[in-house]
Amino acid sequence: MKKLALASLAAACLAALPAYAAEIPAGTKLAAVQEYRYNQQSSPDTIDPNLAAYEDSFTVIRLLFDTLVRQDSTGKYVPWAASEWNVSEDGLTWTFKLRPEATWSNGKPVTAKDFVYSWQRLTNPQTGAPYGDYLVTANVVNAKEVHEGKLDSSELGVKAVDDYTLEVKLSQPTPWFAQMVSLGVLAPLPQETIEKYKDSWTNPDNIVTSGPFLLKTYRLNDVMEFVKNEKHYDAAKTVITKVHFDFINSPNTNYFKYLTGEYALSNIPVQYRKTVLEERPEEVYTSSRLGTYWLKFNNQKVTDVRVRRALTLLVNREVFTKQIIGGNVPTAQITPPNITDGELVKQADWLTRSQALNNKEAEELLRAAGYTKEKPLVLTLLQPSGGNSGKYFVALQGWFKQGSNGLVDLKQEAVESRTVISRVANGEYDFTISGWIADYDQVTTFFNNFTCNSPINEMKYCNPEYDKVLAQASLEKDDQARRQLYAQANDILLKDMAVGPLFNIENIFLKSPVLGGFNPKAQQRYINDYYFVDGPKAKGVK
Repeated sequence: MKKLALASLAAACLAALPAYAAEIPAGTKLAAVQEYRYNQQSSPDTIDPNLAAYEDSFTVIRLLFDTLVRQDSTGKYVPWAASEWNVSEDGLTWTFKLRPEATWSNGKPVTAKDFVYSWQRLTNPQTGAPYGDYLVTANVVNAKEVHEGKLDSSELGVKAVDDYTLEVKLSQPTPWFAQMVSLGVLAPLPQETIEKYKDSWTNPDNIVTSGPFLLKTYRLNDVMEFVKNEKHYDAAKTVITKVHFDFINSPNTNYFKYLTGEYALSNIPVQYRKTVLEERPEEVYTSSRLGTYWLKFNNQKVTDVRVRRALTLLVNREVFTKQIIGGNVPTAQITPPNITDGELVKQADWLTRSQALNNKEAEELLRAAGYTKEKPLVLTLLQPSGGNSGKYFVALQGWFKQGSNGLVDLKQEAVESRTVISRVANGEYDFTISGWIADYDQVTTFFNNFTCNSPINEMKYCNPEYDKVLAQASLEKDDQARRQLYAQANDILLKDMAVGPLFNIENIFLKSPVLGGFNPKAQQRYINDYYFVDGPKAKGVK
């Protein structure tokens, strides 16, 4: 992903740019069949944009709903449902011009009122949206008061000036606001359909959408199928005609179906990496995303910071990433090192210490917390069943027990992935392995999750000092001073060990030579950018 510098507060942003779907080189011979198939492994938790919180959901939402802005196939943020936008001199008023040719799948026009309805519904506390405070963190006028139930949602600082003009008022400048509105939670919504069908409005027979694809089939934990939306305003540039998602929780499914030509993208299982690098190096690519994985502690159950630090130190990150996962980069900080405004955030010193020294400190911390071989720390790792969960548990169980000299007894509870999501959201867990992928290129997309009142703070972490530093940083206009405050916020989280950082996302994967329009460095990927050229789908496949 290309880093975007903070926009000048007085700058007028991107005017009258065209839609950015697949840009196909001249002379390209397209394949006769333009169908994209992939194994998503887990069914989306929801496809209601306002209620989404996980990448599985956002992947589907990008097919079905257009946000004001999106990333194109080169990684640039460009107009999407909006045709253009501009920012006032003081940076407090953003005006988006919508595309008059955009329609819902029922033929009705997509208007500014559809965005107003969606944003009000998202922020209304009665909706219970995981991202309910998203517009609070964006500094939209009255968003905080609306989300706290102190003002009616009609008081939110967003209005439809006319059918195709959306105006947003901010309480303080948010230069990265154009990136923030690319997240699916801010897609327009069909109010009439939602009010008619209530919770069942997203069923295939009921759903009304605005995106480049239409939902045709959804069988939970089985398949989802989509077809091209021929009425979409960018349909002429959308080459893919059908999308098929499987939900098979097996780490090797994608790999084997890639080898047969059925899938165009695949992870590379650790046990096959050497073979792949030797036999098909021209199909191997590297993907780096703005994401961090961590030991996600329930701070209300694992209450002792000494315990959280000890568990974090006991993980051998080099072995975990290179031998067990087969990718990613070990880390000891909350944010990825290449994210905007995270330039001064530093790795904790224990990242480069020997594992023996980390184990020694962990044992000392656990003994100081009162644990012995006779009375060890007993806790449970909550994980989705299937996939690589068993491997991760065995590794952690061994490191915890051996590295602490028997002071930790780790149990496992492996359940269906949707159950994991529900239990973590409700605080019904000790710890799990989880992570965060940036919603936009700025450190607040990570740090906002840890504030005391964040609805997406599933760690149940709260430190008023941390909240104060983060609030101060949001008001700071000097770049260096703001970055120093964010570095301070990172240090507080590591001192409290709110989570135990594990690794940043960087993987190698297989990509079919016939798949075009795919950018491995883009933070958000849109399947309507993809296309297939004529030729062998993979080495050895006719």
